[in-house]
Amino acid sequence: MKLLIFIPARSGSKGIKNKNMADLNKRPLIYYTLNIAKKIRRNAYLFISTDSKKIIKYCKRFGFENRYLRPKSLSKDNSSMFPAVMHGVRWIKKNYGKTFDAILLLQPTTPIRQLKELKLAINLFRNKKLKSLISVTRMKEHPYDCIQLSGNKWNYLVSAPKKANRRQNYEKKFYFIDGAFFLAKVNFLKKNKSFINNKNTKFFVQKRERAVDINTPEDLSIAKALMKKK
Repeated sequence: MKLLIFIPARSGSKGIKNKNMADLNKRPLIYYTLNIAKKIRRNAYLFISTDSKKIIKYCKRFGFENRYLRPKSLSKDNSSMFPAVMHGVRWIKKNYGKTFDAILLLQPTTPIRQLKELKLAINLFRNKKLKSLISVTRMKEHPYDCIQLSGNKWNYLVSAPKKANRRQNYEKKFYFIDGAFFLAKVNFLKKNKSFINNKNTKFFVQKRERAVDINTPEDLSIAKALMKKK
């Protein structure tokens, strides 16, 4: 299986200025994704998709050459991931003549990953001939305790059965798409214009207690605390 490791790292961000280069325990946020990608790149081709020359320069210092600069039209706050991924795939084919069977998306905003679990997921995807595999973590805030407000009215997101009158009796089937990785066949991506669909996507349950997807300064603080704990 010819695998492309795709790291999206645009310069802009609403919650944190230059988020992908934000300090996380004295290293840029993108460092943690580059570091784990470096450990699995032997059997894959690694590609950084960024519109930032500063990020390109840092990646070069880290050992990754990159001549690609993502167009500004694909680097806006409301830009979706699929067009950026496919633009990168076409660029690689045009400039290097390389094509791929599958794409592993590793977002720098999810810096806490386990190498062992990532390798396990890739092997599962390859051996089971899956079309799409997404990482998930068990939800900390249970849907039985979550409500939706609409004016003066409200309702639970999920109504708990009568037997679930204590948290110990709650069902444990609710998970959060945590962003640690998205893995899909190229043909699947082209057909669905997404890494996920209801029919073919399988889920890889992470063993960690809490997922961290960094969008705000508070998320950075949580990630720092979790990393120091580990």
